[in-house]
Amino acid sequence: MKLSDKQYWDALYRQKQTQPAENQKIRQKKSIEELLRVTPFRGYADYFLWEKIYPRFLNNKKGEKIVEIGSAPGRELVRMHEVFGLVPYGIEYSEAGVKLNRQEFASHGIDPDNVIHADFLSGEIGEKYKEYFDIVISNGFIEHFDNPREVVDKHINILKKGGLLIISIPNLRGFNYIMQYLFQHSVIQIHNIGIMQTDEYKKLFNDEHLSLQYCGYYGTLNFNLYASKDKSIGSYFLKLFKIMQLPLNSLFRLILGKHGLESKIFSPYLIYIGVRK
Repeated sequence: MKLSDKQYWDALYRQKQTQPAENQKIRQKKSIEELLRVTPFRGYADYFLWEKIYPRFLNNKKGEKIVEIGSAPGRELVRMHEVFGLVPYGIEYSEAGVKLNRQEFASHGIDPDNVIHADFLSGEIGEKYKEYFDIVISNGFIEHFDNPREVVDKHINILKKGGLLIISIPNLRGFNYIMQYLFQHSVIQIHNIGIMQTDEYKKLFNDEHLSLQYCGYYGTLNFNLYASKDKSIGSYFLKLFKIMQLPLNSLFRLILGKHGLESKIFSPYLIYIGVRK
């Protein structure tokens, strides 16, 4: 059972769609985001994921097919294509999300038809793409279901034997639970927070089909994890905290060097990586 509906995602992605006159602003924003990745303001979650975890498993995968489940807006896939030479595909069921993802692919010279407009949970996807992809990923997807193990099994179904499964979810427990509850408690209701701890998370991945490669929290305190209702009091405070995040990132890097404070209390994300047997 889904904890969030299609209408929610359509509304979210429509907000991100832009008119041609706004394209310059979007390009400027992306340039700033790219700059932040290589400066001391870079967050630990991004640093640890892209400099420590991903290279360990993806450096020798050039030319392989990678698919993201719930892929809109597609920026992570574009980045994986540019950094690791992977051939990106996306599966997205929101019309607005598909449009956004295809625009993102096209603007980076990637075939927009690689964005598959379909409900990933449908039997059609499972039959058509059974054992088709070399790498299957999802980010912030399975925690929107109250039966996440069944959703994980569908990830495995479209993965080749010997292929790589990478699934990450937000960690809305501990300090993060308190903060999200204060900013907009209704957001918590569309997340399965019961799986957001390593012991419970590992249980979602069937040992008969997968060989565990890595599982754990990553990142440090990150206010970009939280959401708030537009024009609410909380939204103004959250904007302020997100501005503060940049100097905080710099301070963390200065004090902690290349090692974050990965923990179930403060880390914003939890990730599993396994190989299909």
